[in-house]
Amino acid sequence: MNYSGNTAMHNVLQVAAYKLLHQPERMVRALLNHGAVRVWPGSLTKVLRYCHAAPRVIEALINSYDRVRVSDEWAEAVPPDTLQKHQGFYQSLFALGQQPRSLQHLARCTLRTHLEGRVLLAAPRLGLPPALLRFLLLDFEDVVY
Repeated sequence: MNYSGNTAMHNVLQVAAYKLLHQPERMVRALLNHGAVRVWPGSLTKVLRYCHAAPRVIEALINSYDRVRVSDEWAEAVPPDTLQKHQGFYQSLFALGQQPRSLQHLARCTLRTHLEGRVLLAAPRLGLPPALLRFLLLDFEDVVY
């Protein structure tokens, strides 16, 4: 936490849309994998409003929750040109309001919760296939389910 009360996650999210070349999604994923405090779910609309141009940032955050409450405000927070540019991602994101998260995702969340703060240390020792290990560590798929 810095002197203004912001965590590292807050600082990254505040500049994510303006620093796309710096790959803020990788920093968000690293912070989550190191056990950083997630954003309060009620403020995800605000995150969408400010980070809509960085869908992988949103993907990493959304995939750190076992469930999210999708509201109509989410669609209103994303400008039409961004919706068109990242159509597949935003369609999958807004579809979360109409269906439960996948069993695969729920298993990932359960395992991450159990390993809270030790994911990067413990995950390689689990003997998982590389693709499953990448999934556990929030590798980017450009969709959410």
